[in-house]
Amino acid sequence: MSFSTFYESDNTGLPDEKRTNMSLQRKQIIMNEISFWKKNKLLPEHYCDFLLTLYAQGENQEEEQTENASKAVLAKNQNYKVILYVVVGLLTAILLASLFVMTTAVFIPIILVAVAILSFLYIAIKLVKNKSLMAPLLFVFSALLLLGLSFKVWDIYFVEEPLVLIGLIFGNCLLWLFSGLMMKLVYFSISGVLGVLLIIGYYIFM
Repeated sequence: MSFSTFYESDNTGLPDEKRTNMSLQRKQIIMNEISFWKKNKLLPEHYCDFLLTLYAQGENQEEEQTENASKAVLAKNQNYKVILYVVVGLLTAILLASLFVMTTAVFIPIILVAVAILSFLYIAIKLVKNKSLMAPLLFVFSALLLLGLSFKVWDIYFVEEPLVLIGLIFGNCLLWLFSGLMMKLVYFSISGVLGVLLIIGYYIFM
C-alpha cells in the first residue's frame, strides 16, 4: 500500500474529531517517513521536498489563516487604543479650557478637574504594571490639569500675591521631579529640573 492510499483510507463511521486526529497523525507519520527518505538519500532530495510541501500544504494554510486573524485583531485593538488616546486628550483640553472660560460657578470646573486628576492617576498606576502607553499619557495629562488648577486657585484667591503663584509653580516642578525619579519617567524629571532652575534663575536675576 502506498503512503497516499494509507493517508486517504476510509475513516467513515468515526466521530469527526477522532477522524481528524487520525488524519493528522497519519499525515505526520508520512511526513516523518519522507524526511527519513530524504536524510538517508533513499529518494532524490527534490522529490522529497516536493512531497513534504504537498503534505504540509494544509497545515501551512491553517497557520496562515491564524496569523492573518491575529494580525486583524491586533490592528483592531490598535485602532481602539488610538481612539482612546484622542478621547482622553480632548477631555483634558476641555477641562483645562473650562478652568479659564467659565467665570460663573467656578467651583464646578475645579471639582471636575480634581476628580479627573485623581481618576487619571488611579488608572495610570494600575496600567504601569502592564507597561501600557496610556499610563505615561495619563501622568502627563494629570500634570497639565494640576498645573492649570494651580493657576485657577491663584487667580481666584491670591491674584494679588505673585509669590504664591511662583510657589505653586515651584511645587508643581518639585512634584514632576519627584514623580520622574520614583517612576523612572525621564521627561518628568527633565521638566521638573528645568522648572526649578528657571524659578531659581528668576529670583537671582530679578
